[in-house]
Amino acid sequence: MGHVYADIIVRGRIGEILLKNIIVDTGASYTVLDKNIVEKIGAWSIPYKIDLELGDGRIVKADVYAVIISLEDRSAVTLALCFENAKNVIGVRTLEDLGLKIDPVSSKLEPTRPKILHIFIK
Repeated sequence: MGHVYADIIVRGRIGEILLKNIIVDTGASYTVLDKNIVEKIGAWSIPYKIDLELGDGRIVKADVYAVIISLEDRSAVTLALCFENAKNVIGVRTLEDLGLKIDPVSSKLEPTRPKILHIFIK
């Protein structure tokens, strides 16, 4: 299976931003976003820090945020983590929230369930 990249829209209380060519990492449990992005869109801060083990084995303290992510024709509320020098990554929890998975043969995103309305926003 090759690398999979996707364009996403990330929304918060005060705005949204389009992020292009973000890697979809099935080895990452959580979505990770740069701190500047969550501040710019007004992501909902969760008053909690999590110990996060990175791919290289390091443990970092990460801030937790709630955001709305749109990918392809789906949107969902999901958690995003931020820490120093973080690179943007779409994690498995976000894929599950969106009802998507990676097809290992085609290396493309495909639905795991029919689209449903996940959120109501005023």
